[in-house]
Amino acid sequence: MLTKLEIVKIRKLLSNSYNPIYLFDNDVDGICSYLILKKHFEKGQGIAANSAGAEGIDPVYLKLIDEERPDLVVILDKAVITQKFIDSIHCEVLIIDHHPLLKLKRVNYFNPQKHKRNVPTSYMAYQITQDSLWLATIGCIFDYYTPDFIKEFKKMYPDLLDINSNEDPGYLTYETKFGELLNIISFNVKGKNIAQSLKQLESLSSPYDVLNQLTPEGEQVFKKYQKFNKEYLKLFEKARKEVDDGDMIVFTYPSMNTSFTREVSNKLNYMYPNRTVIVAREKDNKYVMSLRNSKKNIGGAIKEALINLDGFGGGHEHAGGCSINKKDFNIFISRIKELMK
Repeated sequence: MLTKLEIVKIRKLLSNSYNPIYLFDNDVDGICSYLILKKHFEKGQGIAANSAGAEGIDPVYLKLIDEERPDLVVILDKAVITQKFIDSIHCEVLIIDHHPLLKLKRVNYFNPQKHKRNVPTSYMAYQITQDSLWLATIGCIFDYYTPDFIKEFKKMYPDLLDINSNEDPGYLTYETKFGELLNIISFNVKGKNIAQSLKQLESLSSPYDVLNQLTPEGEQVFKKYQKFNKEYLKLFEKARKEVDDGDMIVFTYPSMNTSFTREVSNKLNYMYPNRTVIVAREKDNKYVMSLRNSKKNIGGAIKEALINLDGFGGGHEHAGGCSINKKDFNIFISRIKELMK
């Protein structure tokens, strides 16, 4: 959670900037954070920034930054940012994030963990703007955080969330009409033409624009969601059928054009809250995976299990991700199983 002084500083940086570039994580919290700020300040362009392994944000984006000549680079919801990456940017840098604290020089760095708090980046974006409450709610619930403005959302959109409904993030995601919005946002930053999809998302003024397809842009966003949702549901059903009675669910699948490890692992975690969930996608000579555990610190376990193995990763207390060489996959799984006992 940002302090009042921090909010003032961030507002000043964004208001005074004439050509910002936003680099944001491509999960729903990161996407919503960008959309909230872009819609409010009405300037700049956004890039769903992929990571380059343990080195953090892929340096390929540095070329684009040089070409666009921004006066401010805004980095949102990225867990790993190196000093080398920062030093390659020749303008002011603003970072808003809630992952474990980083030690970086020459940046404007805002993270609630400085105050021993942790809220999603989309929550902070709403603090800054007091706009787009519906997007902030989506981003927060995706990160399994129920915001203090959830009741205001219910009053504004009673057909999406009943005023007396359970406020557990898992319930809201998988048992209500509201939950569909999370995958609508997520699936529109997959596949091709992501820049076009972002512009369409930026144009939405309410959840009804897309749910009821009230605008041409909302119609296109919903159409793309439907396309990817079919692929996701097919993969999820395959994963569900492979679940046995063990304490740990491990589902692997071959490389495909679109990754759904995050979405599949999240839903399996909701359905089987007392188990460790690992969903791993085969990619080249490695496995890229999402890990979940509702009861224990999976983020810390990932770090420990990777010691002396060819891989990298980490995450939050109950959700994380990693990439590991195929040759070390079975060792990693065995270690996670032992650590999660």
